[in-house]
Amino acid sequence: MSIQTPTAEDGAGESVEEELSIPKDDLFHLLQNARRRAVLRYFATHPDQEEFNMRTVAEAIAAWENEISVEQLSSDQRQRVYIALYQSHLPKLDDYGVIDYNQSRGLIVPTPLTAVFAPYLEEEFDAAPHDQRIAIGDDQSSLGSAVRSLLNR
Repeated sequence: MSIQTPTAEDGAGESVEEELSIPKDDLFHLLQNARRRAVLRYFATHPDQEEFNMRTVAEAIAAWENEISVEQLSSDQRQRVYIALYQSHLPKLDDYGVIDYNQSRGLIVPTPLTAVFAPYLEEEFDAAPHDQRIAIGDDQSSLGSAVRSLLNR
């Protein structure tokens, strides 16, 4: 999997294409963690921003995870996400060249490679909205009774 992006100009003033790529196994390894996906989603929701403060990103992710506003976050909720990003997830994204992470300054700069992840950052498809889930009820006409009858055989 790769993308192409203009990165420089040759002597004639024309754009030179450089192929950016990441092996699929690495791409899916990075995407397997919800917090790393949340970091990449945060970048996608702020396309005009070139540099991010790590604390701001951590607070936004903590708020998303807890389904509350940043102002409502407790210290523990902030700290839990901040530590995980600081110690694990941001260094890993940096190691793979997805971001440039200055840990001592708390600054994150997405690289052009972040564009490779865009198709995979849609909302989760594995969970149906609560109002669309099938309830296995007690009434005899439901799917639940069919399942129970099969299991009781």
